[in-house]
This record gives sequence, C-alpha cells and structure tokens, in this order.
Amino acid sequence: MSELASKNIVLIGLPGSGKTRVAQSLHSQFGCELLIDDSCGLEKTDFQFTRPGSLEWNDFVNLPAKSLKQEMWCVIDVRSSLPEVGAEWLQQVLTDMLSVADGVVFTFIESASLDNQAWWSKWVVNHSTAALKKPIVRWMNQSFPADFKGFDLATEKGGNVNPSTVDKLEKTDLQQVETFRFSAERIVLDHLLMGLDNSRQNLAMKIYRVKGVVQTVEYSNLVAIEGSAYRWDTFAAESAAVGELQISGIGLDQAWLSQIVKAATV
Repeated sequence: MSELASKNIVLIGLPGSGKTRVAQSLHSQFGCELLIDDSCGLEKTDFQFTRPGSLEWNDFVNLPAKSLKQEMWCVIDVRSSLPEVGAEWLQQVLTDMLSVADGVVFTFIESASLDNQAWWSKWVVNHSTAALKKPIVRWMNQSFPADFKGFDLATEKGGNVNPSTVDKLEKTDLQQVETFRFSAERIVLDHLLMGLDNSRQNLAMKIYRVKGVVQTVEYSNLVAIEGSAYRWDTFAAESAAVGELQISGIGLDQAWLSQIVKAATV
C-alpha cells in the first residue's frame, strides 16, 4: 500500500476543475480509497474520516472545516487564466480555497500553455500567506508524478489548522446557488456562448457550470457543452439525452438566461 493510500484527503475546487478525475487517479495510481460524504456520514461543517481515502468536496462556496491529520488539496484547471473582467468573485472563492489548502493540484497540464501555467503559478504565490507558501503538484495526462507522496500538513510546518485571513463571500450570495434547465434542441453555438460570456463579463453574472448535449447549426454531429467558471469546452458527443442545457451559478437571472437560450435556438 502506498503512503497516499493511508492519508485523509479532501479535494476542493471549482466545478469542472477535475476533482473527480483526480480522485480516480489517486485510486488507480496509489490505491487511495474513494469516499463519498453521504455514505460516510460526514457533516458539512465539521467531520472526521471514518477510514483513510480521498473525498471530493463539491460545495465550493461552503468549505469544510479543516481538521488535524487531514490534507486539503485545492484543484485548479490551468488551461485558461481568469478573465480580467467579471472574475472578482472567482478570485475570492479561489483565495478562500487556497487559504485552507495544504497544497495545490494543477490539472490538465498537457493542454495548458506555458503562459497559462506561469500565470497560475504566480497567482498561487501572490495569494498564499507570507508564512506558508503553498506547494504545487502538476497532474499531467491523468497522472501524478510517480514519486509524489502528498503534501505535508500545514500544522506540521508550524501553520494554523485553518490559516484563513480573507473575507468570505457574503451569506446572502451563498444562499442563492441554483441550477436552471432550458430546452435547446438546435442552436447557433457561437451565439449561445457569446451571450453567456457577455453575461459573465458585462453583467458580472456568476455562472460557474454549463452542461448539455445539443444539435447545432455549425456541426452535423451532436455537440457536448462543458462550461466551467472561466472557460468553455465543446466536443463531439453521442447521447440520447439531447436538447437540454443546465446552467448553474450564484444569484442568476433566470429570465435573462432564458432569453439568451431562446435567441440562440433555431
């Protein structure tokens, strides 16, 4: 059994950052058991692991309380840097995550430019506390480095269990996390993505996930849309569940989003 297999690891990160794949990689590469919070009886605010393994934490605006003998890993997709406009809330969310993390996992390295990798490396340095710089591991081609053994616990370095000095998002924002579903069987893909992107940048709309499989004017095959908090990914798909878009975010304007989807539908 590897050293990682005996650790208590909590994976935190934005939706779409690759937490699920990282957890699967820990399992297949190091034998780290995959844990699910509901099945383990874990609480959202304060929990103890019932057995060693990795737990994927999906509530990114309500982070778990840090406990002794746990490693908190912040997972970041480095294929794109944060946009210059409309990303203040993302800066805050990621800073909150970094403040409780023992280390950072850069995902999708094989698809990230050197410029974007350097941007995120600088971001981590700039947003770490002066007393406790966050170590970084690069997850490439669905794998960790073979000799990787995890991050040292912050408490072993003389740090606090939860060394956070940043202001958290207001509770009024946290209470408005929601997902809307829209019918969109055939769309103009460019128009849809442009409308959603403008909503983010010009209206400061906090869209953090867009998922769906649709028919488009641009392509003869079905297209899967995988939007995360700061990038759009589309690829060819085969699926029977066609024609529904799921848009998730904080404090979203459902009527406005409905207009965008309707305007892009043909």
